[in-house]
Amino acid sequence: MVTVDAGVDERFGAAASVAALRLRSVLAVPLRQRGALIGCIYVDHRLRGGAFDDDAASVLGELADIAAIAIENARLAGDLRRTTREVDELNGRLAAELAERDAELVRVRADLPDRDRLGHRYERIVGRSPATVKMLDVIDRAAATSLPVVIVGESGTGKELVARALHDHGPRKAGAFVAINCSAVPEALLESELFGHARGSFTGADRDRPGLFEVADGGTLFLDEIADTSPGMQAKLLRVLQDGVIRRVGDTKTRQVDVRVIAATQQPLAQLAAAGRFREDLRFRLDVIAVPVPALRDRDGDVPLLVEHLLGRLCAGKPVPRLTRAALRALGQHRWPGNIRELENALARGVAMGGDVIDLGDLPEVIAQAAARPEPARPAVGDDLRLKPAVAATEQAYLTAAMARAKGNQTVAARLLGLSRFGLQKKLRRLAGDDRDADDDE
Repeated sequence: MVTVDAGVDERFGAAASVAALRLRSVLAVPLRQRGALIGCIYVDHRLRGGAFDDDAASVLGELADIAAIAIENARLAGDLRRTTREVDELNGRLAAELAERDAELVRVRADLPDRDRLGHRYERIVGRSPATVKMLDVIDRAAATSLPVVIVGESGTGKELVARALHDHGPRKAGAFVAINCSAVPEALLESELFGHARGSFTGADRDRPGLFEVADGGTLFLDEIADTSPGMQAKLLRVLQDGVIRRVGDTKTRQVDVRVIAATQQPLAQLAAAGRFREDLRFRLDVIAVPVPALRDRDGDVPLLVEHLLGRLCAGKPVPRLTRAALRALGQHRWPGNIRELENALARGVAMGGDVIDLGDLPEVIAQAAARPEPARPAVGDDLRLKPAVAATEQAYLTAAMARAKGNQTVAARLLGLSRFGLQKKLRRLAGDDRDADDDE
């Protein structure tokens, strides 16, 4: 648009701004980008008319074309910067979410009963239950050190097997592993067994004899049932742990030893010390790392794996007998006060009494009595094919069986069913006809 005098141009007669600004010469050219109008370039001359002609309009038009491209490029660059910021922000949020999910995955994997994530295979320790894997995880960490360890577990749980695993997968595996049951050796002989004796120190001591601490020098000494030692013996053990020095019975010479001590007890040493049955200072020296060994009744799902392993060992290359369903069920429901040792003895009796098949009558009577406990009921499929009543009946059967096996302990029953305790309580109330939400009682 070109005008030689805007003040008299009929096209602007109604424009108040023309009169207010006293415009004379005006030139305006469009800014176009890909055929679309994005703006304009406007110039005016307020003192002289006819200041702009067609040549000026042509030059300004070319400038407008260049300016339009520059403006579009600037807009695109701005959009790109804005998009880049948005993408960076999105990537930051995604990276944070991914890190959070990775951390959650690590936590979940840490809670899963998965032996494959352990540093060693521990082939001599059989089981994949959460309790077993939790124990192996502690062994995995403790084996990498030479610190004293206390293994706590009931009789027959395999504490010596745990001690051997600590030794075999630790920095002292090239050294000797020496074990002694402190409760099986008379007090008068225990000192000689542990520290050795000099010739002539007592009747029958016809030669010098090294003790187990010297035999285990550079390796591991396993003291089973350490809680059965006397206060005097505990004082001697404390000196060895403090100074690494032993003296043979009847000798005046001291000897330096480097031994990792692993002790085992059926009760935590803290409880024994509180009851006055164990030296507190020796407990502090020994109880650096504690490895709790779960009872067999707490190792859900491990009994079938242990049965297979123990039968293979008992048969020693011979054909392994098959267990009937009733026998397997009795083994699974027994409470195992003697733990794995009792299970091995029961299977040894089954192998001896049975033939190719071990039946309920081939097992010890106390175990066979476990078969009298009712199995979860299995709803029969009849004419009524509605799913909801069948699911409710099955759920009722499993809840009843779990509560019976747990002897009314809801926490244990919930673990058997794979539920939380509050989830179990909610199901029990619903099946009893009480539809209140579980949160009402929590």
